[in-house]
Amino acid sequence: MRKVKSVFAMSAMLLAIHAYAEPAQDEPLQSALQDCDGDQMSMNLCAVQRRQQANEVLNQQYEEMLATAVDDTARQRLRAAQRAWMVFRDQDCLSAVGLREEGGSMWPLLQAECLTRHIERRIEDLKLQACGMEGCAQP
Repeated sequence: MRKVKSVFAMSAMLLAIHAYAEPAQDEPLQSALQDCDGDQMSMNLCAVQRRQQANEVLNQQYEEMLATAVDDTARQRLRAAQRAWMVFRDQDCLSAVGLREEGGSMWPLLQAECLTRHIERRIEDLKLQACGMEGCAQP
């Protein structure tokens, strides 16, 4: 678990560096993100970026649900469910992809893709849950 957290910390650090990098220093990263089918580093960076974007959508959906919960008990249940889901997500991806040191250069790509799949499913589950028993109006 500690190694998984260190990978997430490293990904976050890379993205933070990206966010504050000066344009001249940022060109290699931008180039890598333009060709997501290029080399392994580009594929890894693009997968991490997709995971981060999906996570931002998840966080928005989760915050909306917390804000519209009917009472504190409902908010506590949602928080507990989210925490349990996060443990499941991490353990499931660990089971599917293995540890970083076991995965080679493709591991960041596989890990990010696994997490993104879980995040996207969770977004859909939360959207359905937000609809309640009445269901959602179809656009």
